[in-house]
Amino acid sequence: MELICPVCQERLSLNEQKKTLRCDNNHSFDRAKQGYWNLLLVQNKRSKDPGDNPEMIAARSDFLNAGYYTPVSDTLNELARQYTDTHPSVIDLGCGEGYYTLALQNTLDQAEILGLDISKHAIKAACKRSKSITWVVGSSANIPTENHSLDLAVIVFSRILGEPIANALKEDGHLIIAYPGERHLYSLREAIYDEVRETDSSPESALGTQFERIDERRVHFEIELTSRDALHNLFMMTPHGQRAAKQLADYQQFTTEVDIHLAVFKKSA
Repeated sequence: MELICPVCQERLSLNEQKKTLRCDNNHSFDRAKQGYWNLLLVQNKRSKDPGDNPEMIAARSDFLNAGYYTPVSDTLNELARQYTDTHPSVIDLGCGEGYYTLALQNTLDQAEILGLDISKHAIKAACKRSKSITWVVGSSANIPTENHSLDLAVIVFSRILGEPIANALKEDGHLIIAYPGERHLYSLREAIYDEVRETDSSPESALGTQFERIDERRVHFEIELTSRDALHNLFMMTPHGQRAAKQLADYQQFTTEVDIHLAVFKKSA
């Protein structure tokens, strides 16, 4: 997959040793020993070490590897197959440690796939899942691909920025967004808050008028967490984090709902 320079937006070329990317303006980027590219410029960081920390990455990896969200991944893969042709160029924005990215690679025949996340720790973990996926530390606000070059963009519980995605996608490209529904982890939220408020997490407000929704699936099921480790891992994946860990410290097991919407969008005419 062709990458562009985050400094000047010129195309990056890989040297013969396949260890350095360089543009015509002589900006260069070395491949990390784990296999990823760091294209996040210092001036674009909001903190010294942005994104999820190693503890959060480890918790999410353990939780997802245990299969609790397999129906979500399966539905995402089904939609990705439906809305791509052969040899698609695909980006997973906010890919984390690469659980969904790898599943997409295993589903889409001969796809070129890029996993992008602002967390260096997440991308380091993702490199262990696949050496044939292009892993990049970078920002969804500055997608490091040429304009109108991607067939599919995927966002799973991550930041949504409409304009950069619209620029990166081909005119007939698609965007799939997974986001929580009203009942998502409802019993968990009931256990830690005096009042549970249902919020509208629909992605349209973030996308603006550049996209229109053309399809949707709802994935709704219960999960039973039968160990403290599983509970801890779920806490660390959610915004409820430390509060949940304190409130439910004595629980040995817990049952809660998963309620996820997967919406498919195309560019507005």
